[in-house]
Amino acid sequence: MTITFRQQLALALIAATATIVAAGVPAIMGLGNKSSLELPSVTATSTRCDKVTVAKVCVDNLTVQFNNDEPQQVKNSDRIPLKAGDILRLSNLTYCIPSKAPVNRVEVKVYLFPNGVESYKNGLFTSSNFPINAACHNIGNFQQTWTLEPGQHQVSIPIIKYVGGNKIVDSSFYFNLDVGR
Repeated sequence: MTITFRQQLALALIAATATIVAAGVPAIMGLGNKSSLELPSVTATSTRCDKVTVAKVCVDNLTVQFNNDEPQQVKNSDRIPLKAGDILRLSNLTYCIPSKAPVNRVEVKVYLFPNGVESYKNGLFTSSNFPINAACHNIGNFQQTWTLEPGQHQVSIPIIKYVGGNKIVDSSFYFNLDVGR
């Protein structure tokens, strides 16, 4: 089997293109530059929320603190083992509004449901004015804390948006607490 000049040229071009793409894409996307990775995104178009839907407001990430330990990031539907008497504080919550989500107003409330009972008495609220422009926004002035009792609890964070006069629950971020004695 002989390879013609055209086939050799085509193979050389394919190999050269693959090499250029492999070396150039990370640099073009900023992956080759370490400082660009350290900067948080401020646009709603590059969040995990957009992968769910492009028209819903959602919680992108949540940082909590247990007792006086270092703050830790919690993912949606995480399960965290704790013990009775531990104190839970919300440090920072990032919510994102995609550009296609019509919004007049946004509310973010955090509820602790003890032992699987959905009771809206045990809530944490913040005095923030929530920005409504299309981007990701941080809030971090939750003043209250929860002292945890034994049992299995769920922390639920519904995102409520207002479109005109309608109140719509767009999504709910939650995590579970397994509190032993």
